[in-house]
Amino acid sequence: MKTATTMTTALATMLAVVALILSPRTVDAAVADTCKAAAASDVRVNVELCMSKLGSHRDSLEAADARGLAKVASLVGVDNANLAAADVKAQEAADPNVRMKPALAKCATLYKDVGMCFANAHDQINNHAYPAAKQRLDEALAQTQLCNAAFATAGVTLPQPLALHTVDCIQIAIIAGAITNLIK
Repeated sequence: MKTATTMTTALATMLAVVALILSPRTVDAAVADTCKAAAASDVRVNVELCMSKLGSHRDSLEAADARGLAKVASLVGVDNANLAAADVKAQEAADPNVRMKPALAKCATLYKDVGMCFANAHDQINNHAYPAAKQRLDEALAQTQLCNAAFATAGVTLPQPLALHTVDCIQIAIIAGAITNLIK
């Protein structure tokens, strides 16, 4: 009898774990509502990306309002900028072609600054200095776009995954700015 009970318990536990793994992850209502409001206020906001990036961040469950989610978006921006900087470093180590080297060098510097802009925006939001936060987010957006311009000037295509990180950084700067504008 003890073996049957143990097997039943083990089977129930296994089924619960499988159900948890296979169940779709739902985005918190506060994240979804805030992303939709941000998109309504700024047509450049990609709602799906907003919900995906903010909803999957470890701090999003504690952020129940626009201020908290603006801080989360800024942290997501820091993470994306760090990924982009790491990718630039990997591209440089891979001995890129001569035309790509100056663009990579410029982007390496820019993405360090982009990460700092997002971090400073987080601090400004935390200190209720929303116009200063918005300015830092605008700087992050501009510097990310300068990385794109460096590759265009060199006449080379932005390599993957740097291109994806760049698109994400641009979008996160827009999202964070739109959410910051929602703060009352």
